[in-house]
Amino acid sequence: MDEQQKARLAGYLGIAQRAGKIAAGDTPAKEALQHKKASLLVLAEDASPQVKEELLALAGDRVPVLSWPDKADLGRLVGKSRRGALALLDSGLAKAMLKVLDATIKS
Repeated sequence: MDEQQKARLAGYLGIAQRAGKIAAGDTPAKEALQHKKASLLVLAEDASPQVKEELLALAGDRVPVLSWPDKADLGRLVGKSRRGALALLDSGLAKAMLKVLDATIKS
């Protein structure tokens, strides 16, 4: 993920947070995945291996997963302390974020 992609994705996460469409943190993200409310899982690369394993298992093939460089930055984006994971609860925003990644992969 380059800096331009990261900035655009951060903007979408900010919009989602203001709209109340983010489950911020390991436990809220886990609950969103269990209740099939998550449209996208954002997982910090420095999250604990146990958290990663559990959330990835819950996401399975159903929920796309986006890797984010670190917990501190991920938490800051949504106005919180360090967060190992975020679940995006809006399918439209999730599609828009995935499109940002897909566009740069094809070019």
